[in-house]
Amino acid sequence: MTARPARPSRPFEAPERTNGSTLSLAVPPELVEAIAERVAEMLAERHAAEPEPWIGVEQACEHLACPRSRIYALASAGRIPHRKDSARLLFRRAELDDWLEQGGAKRP
Repeated sequence: MTARPARPSRPFEAPERTNGSTLSLAVPPELVEAIAERVAEMLAERHAAEPEPWIGVEQACEHLACPRSRIYALASAGRIPHRKDSARLLFRRAELDDWLEQGGAKRP
């Protein structure tokens, strides 16, 4: 993470209350930064817990920049990670990316 320049601590001022007083709260920038980091961690954990959506052949073609015939041929030969839902072929982008990183459709 890149270091940000320190900002001066500014008090939060709530709207005036009925009795005419205002509420001020000084929050140190370090506390604000710590809260922001924790929120980012929590959001990342929540996102990781949600399963990635399935994509069809068309989206897989776009993701891999290849024709439909190649996707069907690779799936038929069992050389690309996929699942079948009746007649539909389904893919996950992360699995396709991992497959590519491991060499993709190298000939056996």
